Amino acid sequence: MSEDAVDEETTTLRATGVRVRQGVRDLLPTTSVTLREGEVAVAVGPPGGGHTSLALALAGRLRLDAGRVTLDGDATPGVLQAAVALVDVPGVSEPDEVVPFRTILGEELAMARHKPSAAIIDHWLRKYDLPTDITTEAVPPGPRLEILGRMASMRPGTRFLVLTYPERLGLPAEDWLAVANDLAGAAPKPGVLVTASAAVVIPAGVRTSTIGPTEEA
Repeated sequence: MSEDAVDEETTTLRATGVRVRQGVRDLLPTTSVTLREGEVAVAVGPPGGGHTSLALALAGRLRLDAGRVTLDGDATPGVLQAAVALVDVPGVSEPDEVVPFRTILGEELAMARHKPSAAIIDHWLRKYDLPTDITTEAVPPGPRLEILGRMASMRPGTRFLVLTYPERLGLPAEDWLAVANDLAGAAPKPGVLVTASAAVVIPAGVRTSTIGPTEEA
């Protein structure tokens, strides 16, 4: 089956030649990314604001100076905002490190329209062997990324997740790729995009893009 045929049958999030500038500086250099539901893909770029800017652009939360982002051809910001959840994005959805993690879980459950009761929060903490009084900064990076990702995928209408630069948490590539694959394989099987540095070795078979003016691999 051709790639075009797959695109016709599968919900696709596509950024085509998107660019964001601030004065003479590129916040996001010209970038193209394709992501399908149930797929894991990686966007590679140097550390810096390009990772966050790409996440915001994909979620319809940033004015573009060039290019467009579409969900099955629809570029309406509200459609993108409803379908794309940003997970642990620095300066955007990154939780406050000194806040008790159970507080963060309560907020995430409320966003997912689930009752944030103490019993439900305790269940999530026990599931990952976390103390009930643990602060966000003390949560190991693997469980942190997985829990926040799973809760984001529970939000009504979520079809894609963007995990921004998990290397900053000290998480090895094989670990965050495992989390991404678990998230993409669990209902509702969202597409998962992870941003990473060029130092990361991406396994064959994983769709990769470059944050910058380079064609997709």
